[in-house]
Amino acid sequence: MYKFVKKILLCICLASAAMMSGCAEVEEEVPVTTVETAATERPYPVTAGSLIFKEQPDSVGSLSPAITEIICQLGYGDKIIGRSSYCDYPADVESKVSLGSAANPDIEAVIAANPRLLVSHSPIAKKDITQIENAGTRVWIISAPDSVEELYSCYRDIAAVFGGSLDCDDAAAEALKPLFNALFEAQDAVESFVYIMSPDLAAASDSTFAGSFFSSFGTNAAGDREDISLTEEELTELDPQWIILPYNVSEDNLPSGLSAVENGRIITLDEEMLERIERPTSRLDKVVYDILEQIRGDGSSGEDEVGENADEGAEE
Repeated sequence: MYKFVKKILLCICLASAAMMSGCAEVEEEVPVTTVETAATERPYPVTAGSLIFKEQPDSVGSLSPAITEIICQLGYGDKIIGRSSYCDYPADVESKVSLGSAANPDIEAVIAANPRLLVSHSPIAKKDITQIENAGTRVWIISAPDSVEELYSCYRDIAAVFGGSLDCDDAAAEALKPLFNALFEAQDAVESFVYIMSPDLAAASDSTFAGSFFSSFGTNAAGDREDISLTEEELTELDPQWIILPYNVSEDNLPSGLSAVENGRIITLDEEMLERIERPTSRLDKVVYDILEQIRGDGSSGEDEVGENADEGAEE
């Protein structure tokens, strides 16, 4: 994770430097000879999943709040003509026609809206996809990310489909820059942690987005285990330095004797933080700073210093 974030920050710094140098004043105009080549790069076609796009979709319906937000953040919000009943950010998407949800799409509404493309993170029933595609709308199921790296890939693929392949990497990196800066600040903030997701001691392993995301702060004591349920004995044996709890799980659900509880090292996630983790976008940067504030306990998230620290790290 650290190497990935550092690499992206370096790419952003280099791109910014290139733009600045490109704006420098040229004292003498030099004639440029243009040579026609058959291998000229073109923005399309673009391959995304199993689909090939020969041109930009001129309209889209989104059944995923996170995808809706990403499309808008990348600058293609004007293409959205329909959204799920759960899409509420940015606020103006609520004015778009409701198309139901991935689990229960409003087929009649989708057909009436007739978007060129329908996107979702969650699976859509095969019979519904067939009916929608027979009406002329393509369906693109974008795999929900299991890591920050996969979140970047999601941004890049959406940027490529709507803006072409030539600048999609830069567009994704720039859109996620606030999150990368925050994650850089979070490196090695704790020695170890466990994120307990429910009162029955279900723990987020590194194979989940939440577990992978929190691993930016330190070592996930739950590792990459497939069985997410921990016994009280297993959690006591792991004895992580910090324990992360959602707002609806109490310390009373934890076994006694944990050093994190005895030392007051409990990180609490409120409802908004949980929603951002469940619908990951670049706005996760706020979650990172909120967690850092709880770890430091001094009311300072370090947000003002992060840009300087990121630049220094990129130069290493």
